[in-house]
Amino acid sequence: MKKIVLILVLVLACTSRAYSQHFAVKTNGLAWASAATLNAGLEVALAPKWTIGLDGVYNPWTWNNDKKSKVWGLQLEGRYWFCHKFAGHFVGLHTQYANYDAGMKKYNYDGWTTGAGLSYGYSLPVAKRWRVEFTLGAGYIHNSYDKTDRIQNRDHDVMYRGHFKKNLFGLTKAGINVVFLIR
Repeated sequence: MKKIVLILVLVLACTSRAYSQHFAVKTNGLAWASAATLNAGLEVALAPKWTIGLDGVYNPWTWNNDKKSKVWGLQLEGRYWFCHKFAGHFVGLHTQYANYDAGMKKYNYDGWTTGAGLSYGYSLPVAKRWRVEFTLGAGYIHNSYDKTDRIQNRDHDVMYRGHFKKNLFGLTKAGINVVFLIR
């Protein structure tokens, strides 16, 4: 871990000056498409090739028959841009936390998740201050949740199935973001 931090510090010290944009606001179209999840992000330039961003998601929806996807979460990501900030290819290191209460079929899951991973992406300029950004990340995920039956029984009770913890390696981030640059 110390070697990674040292390499990041050396790369940061060797970066050169770039364009004048210092902030970007964004929203993820994939999150909007999946159950109309509200989301927004802010990314700040730290150096000509380094940025740090915070993204948030919120989904308060309950549908008919008590089907629901209630989620809120945050994701923090540091990025290194190969050309200059907010343009071209980048790699990132991200961490995340989310709290959820979701149930669509037979069971309801109420818990939280946390994780960390590496990401890669590309930011495509479409106008002077507008970008479309494609990103994908993979890493470690830890889930801790209670599992219950989604439908009540005849006595109007919900059957508790237990508390579960799962550790996984897999997809931790996916996005097609619309980005607006602010000076």
